[in-house]
Amino acid sequence: MNKILKKATTTIDSSAANRFSKYHLSENPFPTMASVNESSPEKKYNGSIYEESIREEEYKKLVNNFLEVPQINPDHLRLGFLSDTSYIGRGNGKTSFLVNLMRMINKDYCLDISKESNKCFSVYFFPDGGGSVKTFEKFVDYFFNSIIKSNVINECLAILRYEAMTTIGWKEINPNEHFQTDEDIIQKLNSDEWFRQNYPFYKREIAEEIFKNPALASIPPDFPLLRDLTIMARMVTQKDFEIYYKSIRNEKTKLEFIFTHLVNLFIAAGFNGCYVLVDDFERIPDFQSAMQKKDFAIQLRTVLFDGGYLNSKIGFYDFLIALHAGVPRLIQEAWSLAGMEQRVSISGNGQARHIINFEKINDKHAIKLIKKYLSEYREDGYTGDELYPFNAKSIAVIANNSEMNISKILQSANNLIEYAIDASADDINETVVTSFFSKSSDAKPEEEAKTISSTPSINLADKVKSSK
Repeated sequence: MNKILKKATTTIDSSAANRFSKYHLSENPFPTMASVNESSPEKKYNGSIYEESIREEEYKKLVNNFLEVPQINPDHLRLGFLSDTSYIGRGNGKTSFLVNLMRMINKDYCLDISKESNKCFSVYFFPDGGGSVKTFEKFVDYFFNSIIKSNVINECLAILRYEAMTTIGWKEINPNEHFQTDEDIIQKLNSDEWFRQNYPFYKREIAEEIFKNPALASIPPDFPLLRDLTIMARMVTQKDFEIYYKSIRNEKTKLEFIFTHLVNLFIAAGFNGCYVLVDDFERIPDFQSAMQKKDFAIQLRTVLFDGGYLNSKIGFYDFLIALHAGVPRLIQEAWSLAGMEQRVSISGNGQARHIINFEKINDKHAIKLIKKYLSEYREDGYTGDELYPFNAKSIAVIANNSEMNISKILQSANNLIEYAIDASADDINETVVTSFFSKSSDAKPEEEAKTISSTPSINLADKVKSSK
């Protein structure tokens, strides 16, 4: 009873003034740890605060060489690289770029970007560190999990059922009376309860209509969707696909499911491609032996170019792999031995269509970045300087002290606002910034926060030399 009834000697004053209002901000706009977590509900952490103009050139090349090229073009690019050009380590903004690219593609399934040539969805994933992903099979597991996370299989099932029901006349049910949004369609057309209430007698008839789609003619008898032909079974949903995949023990069967049978499902639902965005790829070769690197490259070549899979024949999945500087040299030998260098050179220069060079940012980019974050947390009615409490010169000092590393710039800005408020500074000018970095350099290493921006950068060029 004592712990329940006792009160703390101090309490939170919810009516207390916002300490950041001194700078006309609702809160500290910058992340304490500048790493992107796409699942976070906080916009400063999930990548949704994004200044597109910083990566305008990279995005333009990606659109021209990948997204606008019709998927039916037999020469469309099936593999590309988002490649760092500097050795500043992690934190150059590739994750934010990829996460926002995925969101832009999925917003209208690339129909808007491609001028309706391509209806493509996009998935994003990254391998865990510590050597947990050494084999291609494990890599494919991560790929499939990203498909599940995207919910695209449920979307495909809803599309197929909607089209089948429209074809057979809806049996006196008006679709406009039942669905208000895309999300509403997906939820209801994957719901046994909704069908029982509104369309109780035609579940098998709908399934039979779906299987008239020529893209589904060659799917195997254990493919999850076939269970919809069984009258008494509950309606198949994405969860059944997930359970089925986990039950597969044979690697070849697993690859056939991902690179042939799922492709058939996606095509049947009207998609003609998928952009697969792979972040932090170096976590794979960093822990692979020379033989594992070669085997990985051979299997990637097989599923993308010359295997017996449907994807190998039509190039449904287009992979864009993010590479830190130095990674190409770590895997170049295995890449060549696997016959990949002739197909998609990993050592090509910036003029190659499939390589998107990710350049180091400059002072102007840093100013745009800081301004973007500040604007997201401005108090209503503020009409002052967009950079306040910073200014262009102080941001340049921050950027140069942060080695033009985006993660470090954002974390430094977070710490600087706290530092300036505690010091009762009216603004964050060059003097305040210089003082902050001077004191930060005196801090003991063990007292520093262990985040991406404070983790020592690895010079991959030196690592390559030492491994030879």
